[in-house]
Amino acid sequence: MKNNIFLFFLLMSSLYYAQKPIFSKAKVNAVNVYRTSAELQNSAVFSLPTGNSEIVISNISDEIYEKSLQVSINNKNVNILSVQYTDSYTSEYDMDNTNPRIKKVTDSISLVENLIYKSNIELEASNKTLELLDKNQTVLVGSNTSSVAQLMQLTEYYKNKRIEISTAVAQINKKNLDLQKKLNRLRSSLKINSEMEEASSDGVLILKVMSSSAVSVKAEINYLAENASWDPFYEVRGNKISEPLDVMFKAKVRQETGLDWKGVKLSLINGNSSRNSTAPVMQPWFLESYKPQLEGRINSGRISDTIAMEKNIEEVVVTGVGFRSVENQFNISFDVDIPYDILSNNQENFINLKQTKIPATYKYFVAPKYSKDAFLVAKIKDFNKYDLISAPANIVFENMYIGETTIKPNQTTDELSITLGDDKKISVRKEVIDDKSSVKMFSSYQEKTVTYDIVVRNNKKESIDIEIKDQFPLTKDELVKVELLQTDNAELDKEKGFLTWNVKISPSETKKIRVSYKVRFPKDFSISNLN
Repeated sequence: MKNNIFLFFLLMSSLYYAQKPIFSKAKVNAVNVYRTSAELQNSAVFSLPTGNSEIVISNISDEIYEKSLQVSINNKNVNILSVQYTDSYTSEYDMDNTNPRIKKVTDSISLVENLIYKSNIELEASNKTLELLDKNQTVLVGSNTSSVAQLMQLTEYYKNKRIEISTAVAQINKKNLDLQKKLNRLRSSLKINSEMEEASSDGVLILKVMSSSAVSVKAEINYLAENASWDPFYEVRGNKISEPLDVMFKAKVRQETGLDWKGVKLSLINGNSSRNSTAPVMQPWFLESYKPQLEGRINSGRISDTIAMEKNIEEVVVTGVGFRSVENQFNISFDVDIPYDILSNNQENFINLKQTKIPATYKYFVAPKYSKDAFLVAKIKDFNKYDLISAPANIVFENMYIGETTIKPNQTTDELSITLGDDKKISVRKEVIDDKSSVKMFSSYQEKTVTYDIVVRNNKKESIDIEIKDQFPLTKDELVKVELLQTDNAELDKEKGFLTWNVKISPSETKKIRVSYKVRFPKDFSISNLN
């Protein structure tokens, strides 16, 4: 009895391993695209018999991050025993993936190429016959034994034979030309059909499952894949300064996962897929303090080294602060309303995500010390409610491309400013007033007075509001004194040394603002950046 049971299980085991695998193909239904990767959501449908089965699911990306793989079958009668990914699957029961449309074209190409080959052989034989005929005709005509009758007979033969062969050569050449045209059309058709085919990969999943009954099931397959990304950008359009901004949020999506995404639901996520599931462990923070010790004797070289070291430390700290100032936003997901086709060719696909009318107040801005151009700036209040993210933006104003700027919503100010470009109809210049500027030398100090006018002219047909910003020098040295003499009612920021005027300028009006300051410093001092 025990031997019979053993033989029974041995037979069942051999039947299991001899069973033909069940093949299925995964379909990409939806994709969550992160900034540097993508989560592919797939499904595969297949029928299971009662008992154990091996399922081979093709159309799995070669760029899979295997640890992220999740497979589920929502059927209580089916248990998944194991899941294995491979890109080198071989089986004696391999699937026939030959496309009949492409096979028909390739077979036709082979047939035409064979006809051209045979035709070329026939053409070569005819040309050789002509060469032989011409050579023998010369020999026979030059023979002394040839009579007039023989010569007449030979001439007639040569004439008829040459006409016959030449006609055959012309027909073969025409036939070859027609065959070559047909071959070119077939090759073009093959290229088009091949491009229409979805990209395929070598990746497959091998599932071992056990089913308590014969059922048709649907497997859900999710995993992360590399070589996929998206970049946001904006197109900001404005028509008049009395109208809201038309902000179009767009995305450039590209992928080379080895699979074409056909008719998939796309979600673009402003962040990276997190793979670190370990929460950080905090440790006590101890300061490492020390007191620098200098040698008692004066050594200019060592002191210089110490100053250089302190300078380097300061520079490193500044660099560190700059590095830490990277935007730190929560991940925002942008769902695309319509299904999209994204081919696996690493080409950019442009997608319109959202179009919003955003109210804005407009003001011109100029900083004559740095630029003589007046820039139109749109200021947006409560900008956080528009779900803006940091991205470059193309600016189009009054149907004219102005240039590119960057929208940076990760800021602490109450308003978001977007520069819409410079306006050439507003002229700005800075004029030094020589009779109000001077350099005076005294016994122990010198004094420099700087006076200049900021001149702004509005050449537009409407009035403008403009913010004019300038600055006066600041000093950290107690021996250097700075005194403001004239600011023409500017708003002062004494800590930063900024002067601000908000003025309204009528059409064809010129506005002058005078600035004057005095700097006093010791006679033996030199200030290089005073202007």
